Amino acid sequence: MNMETFFLDTNILVKWIYRKLLNEKEDIERFISSLSKDQCIILDINLSEFESIINDAYNMVSHIIYEKILSRSDWKELDIKGKFQIINDIRKNFDRLYDEIRKTHYNELISPGGIRQILAKEFFKKLEDKVVNLDPEVLRNHIALNGRTEDLIDYLSSVKAIIKQKFTVLDNVKILINDYVIKEIQLIYEGINRHLRNLKSQGYKKVPSRKDQLIFQYLFLLLREGIYDNIVFITDDNDFERMYRAILNYSDDIIKGKVDPRGEFRGHAMEIKNTLGKLVIKNINELISNK
Repeated sequence: MNMETFFLDTNILVKWIYRKLLNEKEDIERFISSLSKDQCIILDINLSEFESIINDAYNMVSHIIYEKILSRSDWKELDIKGKFQIINDIRKNFDRLYDEIRKTHYNELISPGGIRQILAKEFFKKLEDKVVNLDPEVLRNHIALNGRTEDLIDYLSSVKAIIKQKFTVLDNVKILINDYVIKEIQLIYEGINRHLRNLKSQGYKKVPSRKDQLIFQYLFLLLREGIYDNIVFITDDNDFERMYRAILNYSDDIIKGKVDPRGEFRGHAMEIKNTLGKLVIKNINELISNK
């Protein structure tokens, strides 16, 4: 009997790492703890996305410190009490300040709320002592925008170490792709594009990200080339399920001649359907309830 292999979406990784901070139920932790390291797979793309979340949160805090503290001409002259009063004001108004930065510096590319905002608050708390005690110029260098500070490097290293203890991080996997498989990837890409157009025409604002699309194609290749016999992909939303169904529907339309009347790509579409039959998309809540 083959052991089930679970690939985790970035959101599930976030919920596992920050379960206490997010007030998540212990069910996710228990479920993941029940799996062996070989069963829990994280794609390098997911790890990169996870890292970008942390970088975004730290950069948001850096902006707030720059604009609300380092831009003050009197900061250096303030006593400890005066500095902490300003820090307390920032704490009380953090959500509003975060949203202002998000709109003015990120053109609202970062969604409101969510894990980035929660992490940004935590980073601010950890930086408070440095903000109060460091000379403004030293502080400015310490939280330099667009640069990785020692704090951030150390933090990322510690979190990655925790992840690699529990999960298998899949990177540098060599996949040899022939022209036949390249055509299948092109058809999947066409299916995803049709899906995105349909979502936008129906007024959906939330659509699968470019990284989600790449993750899906990578899962397909891992199955297509026989690196894995079966994959269960765990997520907490329906983006992947909808993408999965859309590609199956597009493949059906090719097979039936609706998209490809001459039948040139029928064999490719049948192979896509056969391969995707080995991929199961599961919502974490469904898995937890069945445990």
